[in-house]
Parts: sequence; C-alpha cells; structure tokens
Amino acid sequence: MRYYGTIIVIALSLVAATVAQAGDTPAQTHTILIKDFAFVPDHLIVSAGDTVVWKNEDIVPHTATARHGFDSKNLNTGQSWSFVARKKGNYPYTCTYHPTMRAELTVQ
Repeated sequence: MRYYGTIIVIALSLVAATVAQAGDTPAQTHTILIKDFAFVPDHLIVSAGDTVVWKNEDIVPHTATARHGFDSKNLNTGQSWSFVARKKGNYPYTCTYHPTMRAELTVQ
C-alpha cells in the first residue's frame, strides 16, 4: 500500500508542476518598422522579458532612443536592432536625427 501512496504523490507533483508551467507565458518578439519617417506602431505594449526589434525600412538612417531606457544607435536602411524589455515602465522614445519621430514602448 505504501508503494501506491508514493506513486500518487509523484503523480500529483507532476500535475502541479505542469499546471504551474501552463501559467507562464513564453517571451514574445515584437517588430516595430521605421518607415516614412515614423515608428509603426507608434505605441506598443509588451511583457517584461519580451524582445522588441526595430527595423529601418526608410531611405535614411534613424535611431530608436529612449532617454532612460535604450538606444539603438545608428540604423541604416535595412538594418535592425533588438532590445529585451526587462524593466517595467513607459519608455517614450524618438529618433535622434528626426526629433519629430516619436513613439512609446510600455513594458508590463
């Protein structure tokens, strides 16, 4: 009888571990296009741990620069840059070459 009790405890432990893992959301990758002198989309909400990729599809260089968060540096046409969003908060950002290009990244 003791043997069956051990098997039941192991089985319940495996079920509990599976249920706990099912609640974990895997990290996602999001893409922001830079085209026509704009960030598309201009507001993105992601989860902590997600990756955000900026891809420059414009005819001139751009940056994605948040004063207190991230800086892609120069992105020439066709280049991309990725950032893993670890710290929760709102990150307004601009292109340092074209300050009228504005967008915001929200990390939840």
